[in-house]
Amino acid sequence: MKKEELSKLRSLYATQSMVRALQMRGRENIDKYRYHLAARVQQLDALLKVSVCVREDIEKGVMTPKWDIFINYQGDEYITRERQEDGTYKWRTAMCWNLEEYYWRRDYEEYCYINAGGIREIKQILKTDSGGWVGLWQWQQGCKRRLEDRKVELISRKWDAEMQPIKEPPAGFEGWAKKNVFDGENYIFYKKGKPTIKVGFLMKNFFKKIIIGFLAGFVSGLFSTGRKKITYISRSKKKNPIWTYAKSATCLQKYKNGIVERTWTLRRVDKKTADGGNWSEYFFDERERMIILPKGIKKYRYEDYRRRGVRWQETPDNVIERYAENMYPRNIKAVINRIRTAYPIAVRHGYKAAGFAYYICQERKRPTIEMCYKAGLYNLGHDLVTSVWKTESLLVPIDESKGTLAKKLGIDDARLKRLRETNGDLEMLEWLQKEKKENTLYKDDDIKTLRKGNIGVKDYERRGATKYLSMAKICNYLRKQEEIRKQGIWNIWMDWNDYISMLEEMQVDCTKEILLKPKDLQIAHNEAVAAISMREQEGKIKRIEKKYRKAVKLLKSGELKKKYGYEDGQYCITVPTSIADIFREGTILKHCIHTCEIYFGRINERETYLVFLRKKDDPDKPWYTLEIEPGGNIRQKKSVLNESYKDLNDAIPFLQKWQKEVARRMTDEDRKLAQKSDKARQEGYKKLREEKKIVWHGSFQGQLLADALESDFMATV
Repeated sequence: MKKEELSKLRSLYATQSMVRALQMRGRENIDKYRYHLAARVQQLDALLKVSVCVREDIEKGVMTPKWDIFINYQGDEYITRERQEDGTYKWRTAMCWNLEEYYWRRDYEEYCYINAGGIREIKQILKTDSGGWVGLWQWQQGCKRRLEDRKVELISRKWDAEMQPIKEPPAGFEGWAKKNVFDGENYIFYKKGKPTIKVGFLMKNFFKKIIIGFLAGFVSGLFSTGRKKITYISRSKKKNPIWTYAKSATCLQKYKNGIVERTWTLRRVDKKTADGGNWSEYFFDERERMIILPKGIKKYRYEDYRRRGVRWQETPDNVIERYAENMYPRNIKAVINRIRTAYPIAVRHGYKAAGFAYYICQERKRPTIEMCYKAGLYNLGHDLVTSVWKTESLLVPIDESKGTLAKKLGIDDARLKRLRETNGDLEMLEWLQKEKKENTLYKDDDIKTLRKGNIGVKDYERRGATKYLSMAKICNYLRKQEEIRKQGIWNIWMDWNDYISMLEEMQVDCTKEILLKPKDLQIAHNEAVAAISMREQEGKIKRIEKKYRKAVKLLKSGELKKKYGYEDGQYCITVPTSIADIFREGTILKHCIHTCEIYFGRINERETYLVFLRKKDDPDKPWYTLEIEPGGNIRQKKSVLNESYKDLNDAIPFLQKWQKEVARRMTDEDRKLAQKSDKARQEGYKKLREEKKIVWHGSFQGQLLADALESDFMATV
């Protein structure tokens, strides 16, 4: 239909009968109108025209139709001309019910008035079940459906033609799938018999019987032929059918000048037979086909298409998903030679991270993949297929426009040889690219060390150690610390750079290797943490020193050091000589001795003192903090995070020896102080129990604080 010709047709204005109809009140409610619209029908040769007026326009005296609906009932076409408020017109393709939203307000009883002749005319000409406005809508719906059917028919013929060359799957595919796809869900069912011998049945397709020993219920094992994992099940006990989880199986077939990859979803149900045996039923449901041609890949799914039934249809996105697949192996060699690909080489050298179609898609997208496999760079090939995001984000740049493989990879022939000799992957390639860019040479052992710690190029470049040391010195230090700390390279690397950052913060000269590479990184790191923390807490330390002057004087005097210092061949007791020493100890061990003023108050009153238990071979490294009474009683023994650990058990005999030595050194004044301290401790326990204070954190969580303190108490023998 031509719009220009339709516009020339005579307008059908509202008739008096239409005006009266639109003025009629509803039969059930006087406030409701009976009709909202009124329409005239006119036949013009093979054209049916329906002119529609709106009640609001009629009330304003406007007799011109709001819509003129033109229907070519022989050619299955329709179009509507809509009058605008300014008197102009626009063309619309909406069906009659969708021309406006007013209908859904329901402030009228019937939607559109059409006289009896118009109702009959619509029904006869359009050949619909109903006449009038409903008949018009029925024809428009049918028209839309017929147009869609013709489109579906055209595209369906194309899809059917593309599916037609696909033949039945290989003869051995079904048997192979039944035997291999359900690995981990294979069963041997056995009947009742003598207690020492049972007859077990493999699934029906195996056609075998075996003799097994006495079994009860479910027992797992390995089937001797093929080493398949199986589960033995008593058929007398297991009566219900057993369904497996859905599995997938894939096979390749020849297709014109290419290959088709077909994927099935498989299920199996094992049922009990009348004689107490087992019957296995299999369900093969083919859901996906990938047609791989020299110029591209098409993906087909077996799904419902526009509510017209299930059929093979090409997916609109053609996204090739990455997933591992169970590929039928017996015909791969005969099929794969139809296209140019390094897939057989990839499979032979361990490629199994994704499916065949995914591999081909990535290989065509990045031709370097094929070159890598054929050059013996198998790990690099695997990474390029399965880690495409790396290359696309240019973390490991590869230039496909360059000629030779070395140039594509951004290295030279000598480095390509190194890459091949080490069977390097993307990460190794990244290091070689950096090496070439800087015109230097890295040792393979050094690169190996960094890779062992998962230290990539980008992480290596942004860390502090690289500003002051060469890669050789960095890696040598990492290896030495690994031997000392017995920790992973990555943890050492992070601690080291954290340590260097703290040195920079404290404005230490980091060019001095003796400071930059401490003998024991863990000790140096803790010392740096403590130093930073001490700087931040200088004000608090000065306040404590001012408040507890007696404690400061006592620590500085050396009296406590002389009286409580002690060592043997394995352990030692170190006595702090300042408030800062206590702050440092608490900061490193992350407990509360420096944050709770109660301990400084007790030192001030000579109720308890703080001493440090350490290992003789590492006397500067904080280990355990002890709160002791003047007579040598130990109130608390706490290490990291206010906890005591199993390693303290070995030091208990040493602490007992130390207590005996303290008892020998005591003066009369010390004994008076010890009695006073003992009384204070007992009163403290009593008060804590009355207040029912509990421990909120750590191994004693939920227990009464008094009980926890008593369990940690160690009296002088």
